[in-house]
Amino acid sequence: MVNPFKAVINQINKEITSDSKNELNTQQKKNLFNQTKMYIFLQDFIEKIKPYLEDDEEIRAYLPMTSDGQNASAVGLGLLGMYHPESKEAKAYVKDFNDLRGNRILIFTNQRMIFTTIIEFLDQQTFFSYPYDTIKAITLKENKINYFDWEDSFPPKRVALHTYTFDFESEDHIFSELLGQQDADILKRQLLEIPALEDMLVTRKIYRERKFDRIVNNPVLAYKLSYYFFSILAIIVLLLFALGGFFHIGPFKATFNFSTTWIIQEIYSSFLK
Repeated sequence: MVNPFKAVINQINKEITSDSKNELNTQQKKNLFNQTKMYIFLQDFIEKIKPYLEDDEEIRAYLPMTSDGQNASAVGLGLLGMYHPESKEAKAYVKDFNDLRGNRILIFTNQRMIFTTIIEFLDQQTFFSYPYDTIKAITLKENKINYFDWEDSFPPKRVALHTYTFDFESEDHIFSELLGQQDADILKRQLLEIPALEDMLVTRKIYRERKFDRIVNNPVLAYKLSYYFFSILAIIVLLLFALGGFFHIGPFKATFNFSTTWIIQEIYSSFLK
């Protein structure tokens, strides 16, 4: 089943700036049953969040995050995405949408960002608050990955996939996620439209207040180190295979030893077993 979480949030984002809400007719409800069910649920969910807002606080937009591949799930997903629902409402949510900790939401208000995992809020009303005045910089770094699309064309076409690293530090909390293009567009609009974010420093580099966090809690650095580590490891393994194949030296020399003596020894040892 296609996850309707993002589609519904994007629809709600459109309604924030619209004078009237577009009601789904009967035919649309039949054709888009899952999306409609999620839409109704999220309307109720948003009403549950509103009591936690300040008197002069207004919701400006919602940034949905899922575990279906578009986001890194670096924040809030937990160990293997496992969770045990306790309340009846949370159990009903799992039954209706087959989700544990996958659906998460970042809410932009005129004063702060609010992050919560849907099921945790249903169970315990747990959420994290990031006031804009506690954030000194926001990282928005575009990443481009090229790959060959073999499914839609032959010969395959070279396709570019754009993702964005979204990261910031608020007091002792660090928020870090990987966004798709549509997610990044939502974020970019808020950086332009919310007055408290207009003068915010937006950078491609990871900002951390403490030097320790710049190294240990740096997703971009971790990705680069992992990339270089496995690249160097692959090169070393290939070199060892080459040494074993061409010069019969190194730990893989026996892999390429196809001499008659070796074959006779293997046959002889098999009879002795």
